[in-house]
Amino acid sequence: MRYDQHFMTDSVVLKRIVKAAGIRNSDTVLEIGPGKGFLTREIAGKAKKVIAIEIDKGMESELRKNLDGIRNTELVFGNALKIIKRKRFNKIVSNIPYAISEPLLQEMVFLDFDSALLSLPESFAGRLVAGPGDRGFSRLSILAREFFDVRVLFEVPKEAFHPNPKTRSVAVMIKKRKEKTLFCRVYLKRKMRLKNAIMRALSDTGKTTKNQARKQIKSLNINTLLDKKTTEMDTTELKTVWERLQNIL
Repeated sequence: MRYDQHFMTDSVVLKRIVKAAGIRNSDTVLEIGPGKGFLTREIAGKAKKVIAIEIDKGMESELRKNLDGIRNTELVFGNALKIIKRKRFNKIVSNIPYAISEPLLQEMVFLDFDSALLSLPESFAGRLVAGPGDRGFSRLSILAREFFDVRVLFEVPKEAFHPNPKTRSVAVMIKKRKEKTLFCRVYLKRKMRLKNAIMRALSDTGKTTKNQARKQIKSLNINTLLDKKTTEMDTTELKTVWERLQNIL
């Protein structure tokens, strides 16, 4: 099977996911990995528009057949991690290919949306909600705590998929936080070296002068990291930056 696809086919579970997503007739919903279109049809019945992105061109014929007559669905074929940057939507509802769980969540930090209802591996969901002292704590845990409110809603049984996945799955609600902490403001400046990102983020708040910002940066005592970009840091380094920035502002 190509692209790590496990098609969600259980109509009861599909309806439960769409209901949990709280889709309204004013929503534009992004779906990644529609597969055969079973979830797509359920979303389309509630949303204003569905943007369904499928990487496997081999699915096109069956997907178009199953969605025939549903006019509020835009089908796009290609790499979702690249395409989502060019699309406008306010919700994400997807049974995503599990192989892209991590890169997708990291990219979601930079996207403008309200909420996402995703079917994810249980172990991966555990990393999202892990705390600093937990075994599964990672850079994803930091990003999830800073940028999102994450709730595991319910288990999705293996029998709801064809073929059955080897891992346990859960439905996870992810809501984008409106308020941005200093860490968020720094992390979003991913093209900048840390020193410049902190300086710009502090300046953007309008609460500190450049001289004050320089003193605050020096007080962080992280000179070895200041020339790195946050996207280049491992979990330990990013955790250090995250913890030190809590003491500013």
